[in-house]
Amino acid sequence: MKHKNDLFDLIQSMSKSEKRYFSLESRKSGRNNSQYLDLFKAINRMETYEEEKLHRKFGSSLPTDKHYLYNAILKSMRDYNSSKSKAARIKEMLLDAKYLYQRGLYHQSEERLSQAKALAKDLDDQLALLEISREQLNFVWTMKQRDYGAQIEALLADKDKYIRHINEELRYLSLAYKIQVAKEQRQPADRKASSAAFAQQLQAQSSPLPSTAHAQRRFLQSHALLNDLIGDIEQANTYYAKMVTWWDEYPDIKDEEYNRYLADAFNLLHASYSQKKYDQFEQLLAKIQQEEAGSYHDQVLVFKQLTNYQLLYHINLGIEEGYEALLHRVEEGMTTYKLNPVSQLIIAFNVTVLLLILERHEECRSWADKVLNHYNRKVESEQFRLATLLIRLMVAFSLDDIDGFDSTLRAFQRSIRQQKATTPTLFFRTCGKHLKKIQDQPSGSRRETVQQFADFLEQYKAAPPERVPLGLDDLMLNWVESRIKNSPLKVVLRAKTNAKD
Repeated sequence: MKHKNDLFDLIQSMSKSEKRYFSLESRKSGRNNSQYLDLFKAINRMETYEEEKLHRKFGSSLPTDKHYLYNAILKSMRDYNSSKSKAARIKEMLLDAKYLYQRGLYHQSEERLSQAKALAKDLDDQLALLEISREQLNFVWTMKQRDYGAQIEALLADKDKYIRHINEELRYLSLAYKIQVAKEQRQPADRKASSAAFAQQLQAQSSPLPSTAHAQRRFLQSHALLNDLIGDIEQANTYYAKMVTWWDEYPDIKDEEYNRYLADAFNLLHASYSQKKYDQFEQLLAKIQQEEAGSYHDQVLVFKQLTNYQLLYHINLGIEEGYEALLHRVEEGMTTYKLNPVSQLIIAFNVTVLLLILERHEECRSWADKVLNHYNRKVESEQFRLATLLIRLMVAFSLDDIDGFDSTLRAFQRSIRQQKATTPTLFFRTCGKHLKKIQDQPSGSRRETVQQFADFLEQYKAAPPERVPLGLDDLMLNWVESRIKNSPLKVVLRAKTNAKD
């Protein structure tokens, strides 16, 4: 461990079932492990890491105890995951085979190698196949059975084949990494030169598809990244889609590396959403939702990513259909999964925005209060606080809740005054003044004042003197336009989206 809080971070990343497994296994190990289990429990109860508190309880042996506990957890998690992972079983079988070979139990060793080889073929694990081939050569050389020379020739041929396959995969992997780095180049001329060189390499290496599964994925990934680099978003989308299809063609690999599958699926989801390919976007959302994520950590990732994409989809298109089911999944997921505080805050804020757009004002106010009193208390983001208070002002105005408007405005202005001098607050201050001016007028005399507010927002958007966080300038402008047109906010949003398409 390099950092004091490494053990804390490891424990906090564990799921409930992983923690339960470790605790049970530690108890089985007897009395010697009780002090480490006490340390585990003490760290697990912490919301933030407090080294001094642990020193007072566990004394000068704390560094040694932490080191032991860290390694004990990792060993326990290897055992926990070995039954679920073919890759882990391959490694265990190789260790078993080596042990049996050292004990002179050669046939048992060879049987273990054959079992490992079958699993490695399921996963297209060329590195494992190469290592198994080396151990099988040792067996054949030791036993020297009839025709062992032919067996050695066959194993050597396999060895050469596996090395070719590994080099092929690594070639495309290296290319993908280099293209990704080139995407960060700022100068268009540098990007253009890089993309031409990469395209030439891909063209030179391209048979229809590489011969092994993992090389095929890296080949498709290189093409997707290259098309991103040159700005051909249609072709990039095509290759991202092919990558997702690739995972479905190799279900054993997909089960083993589900988190990598999710990374590719979310890349396609992002591309579909960005390019407004909403049919593809909805189909992929449904596909990921219907699949069973194996590990708890994959389930957390699926919930977090899908929830944010679904909320943004409903927000930007003003979609009301299915919002209640979506909110139910959000509330259930926020209770079930241990998300970090920032992720919780982003989801809760997006729910608040969606409910404002759908003009579910009482629900919106309730979620705004959750953001202010719970989710943002852990993060203490002033941007989210000001944004949520501004939304709460809009809700109070819409409900014609004069008392609620006044109390929220006071809290809003107090938060603005408490900001550092370097914090941009011009947008918030001006919006508060305009809303107060409109609120103070009789409802039949507000049109000119509302139009003045709209003019300010248009000018601000055209030449912003300060950056506006969280897309609030668009949200506020659409909300004001909905007041001018006397049209639901979701309808205004939908019309703008259709106009852009």
